[in-house]
Amino acid sequence: MYICRRYTDNADFSKALQELEQCGFIRKFTAIGKKTKDATFQLIDNYTLFYFDFISENTNGDEHFWSSSAGSSIHYGWAGRAFERVCMQHVNQIKAALGFSAVVSSVHSWSYKGPKDPVTGKTLTKGAQIDMLIDRNDDTINLCEMKYTSAPYVITEEEDNRIRNRRETFIRETGTKKTVLIAMITSYRLAPGGYSDDIQCQLTMADLFR
Repeated sequence: MYICRRYTDNADFSKALQELEQCGFIRKFTAIGKKTKDATFQLIDNYTLFYFDFISENTNGDEHFWSSSAGSSIHYGWAGRAFERVCMQHVNQIKAALGFSAVVSSVHSWSYKGPKDPVTGKTLTKGAQIDMLIDRNDDTINLCEMKYTSAPYVITEEEDNRIRNRRETFIRETGTKKTVLIAMITSYRLAPGGYSDDIQCQLTMADLFR
């Protein structure tokens, strides 16, 4: 959940955002190549987000709402978003697992909306969004794909094409000359064989808590 796209000149509002960030309720990040004034703020407090999905939605006061939601689309949606937040809150462990803890780096997000038709205003090609990338001082960038599943994650042909398109779009639109590697972070590793062999860096949930 993104709560603000840009800084504001309102001093009180800016102070409130700063205090929320310091308390760990939100995180601030900038798109790679952008300035601080273009920062995005994302709500990351785990209980607050759990509240929105499973407490505020429980309008009937059902004490079994959480357990009865297991296996539902609501549960899987929340689990996927929660896993992404856990990854974002364990960047140091991700760096260590990838073997570049001593390298100076910065964490960013990036998005590309694609060109629009000047007449209709409709987007002509699909855009791309990367929730977390790590820009390293050793001329390398890791694009992090975070996937939660209850079993080893299978990369389908469609998913492989989407990942390749996201990487190529990022390289083309940013003009980066750095080596761009995909880092796939999954809950229970990648299913062996097939398209998983094309992933350069693989991490599991266990790496986040070492």
